Amino acid sequence: MSGTEEPSYRVLSIQSHMVSGYCGNKAAAFPLQTLGYDVDILNTVQFSNHTGYSSWTGGRLTDTDVQQLFDGMEKNGLMDQYTHVLTGYIGNFDILRTIENKVKQLKSKIPELIYGKDVCDPVMGDGGHLYVAPEIVPLYRDVLSVADVITPNQFEAEVLSDMKITSLQTAKNAIKQIHDFGVDRVVITSLTLPRQDVPVTIIPPSGSDQHEQLYCMISQRHPDGRLQQHLISFPTYEGYFTGTGDLFSALTVARLQDYPHSLAQAIFKVVSSVNAVTLKTWKHQQKLLQGNEQVIVDKPSDAKLVHACELQVVKGKKEIEHPDMVGHDILIAEL
Repeated sequence: MSGTEEPSYRVLSIQSHMVSGYCGNKAAAFPLQTLGYDVDILNTVQFSNHTGYSSWTGGRLTDTDVQQLFDGMEKNGLMDQYTHVLTGYIGNFDILRTIENKVKQLKSKIPELIYGKDVCDPVMGDGGHLYVAPEIVPLYRDVLSVADVITPNQFEAEVLSDMKITSLQTAKNAIKQIHDFGVDRVVITSLTLPRQDVPVTIIPPSGSDQHEQLYCMISQRHPDGRLQQHLISFPTYEGYFTGTGDLFSALTVARLQDYPHSLAQAIFKVVSSVNAVTLKTWKHQQKLLQGNEQVIVDKPSDAKLVHACELQVVKGKKEIEHPDMVGHDILIAEL
């Protein structure tokens, strides 16, 4: 490569696919491509729409299907080109094992491969409900040792650690347990915390937009075993949102490449983009609801309303590329 040639990155993204809407690979590919990444997509499921609708159609790949795809790519020398691997919703024990084995094989052949440069988004559930069979949870714990970074939500972090998160200290305990499974970088993408546990420096000043705050917790384990942890506060918006976790994990891939020595700086930029796209989606929902007595505060039952809540990924291109790093009450503190 000449001194003037830009580095080239190619991501293998393995997760779900929706024909309509923005979840899984639909929420991940465009942001990565916008940021200059080639993205090869392996869809673990193909559904008509996401499962937040009252009905959906489509099918799931088997582990044999996935292995056949890997084999076909191997025969053509296409598996050696990846700089990053991103995984999201898998849902099947045998597929997850097949993917784990393939990532291990790739990392042995390509030591610089990152599985978040391996990002593992352990999509298992949210809101207290599992999306996957309970027997897949122990395997996810095994997979963590292969990943470079993991991006669970609060519920997924609780499931992985087998600990309930009710405070900053219990969040730290859960993260330590996840580190003990073998992953050095842990990002809990969103969690609720008692106000008294939150550093005063990241509590928005009075007079700012009074949206409820959520928190993102970041933990980097250094080679000497020391943990460096940060907490980010960000506003939430009353509505129904899907695909935000998939967008978050995709942007984590890119921003870790930008800030390889600062997990906190990378994730702060990720949160800024995701929050801006979420805000754009919320404003879109409010515009569509003008003159409508219905207010979206949870998953709506009407398909038209669910469709109106789809993440505004393409319209959020500017926010993905150049997020506002100082606005919207997004604050960070080292713990």
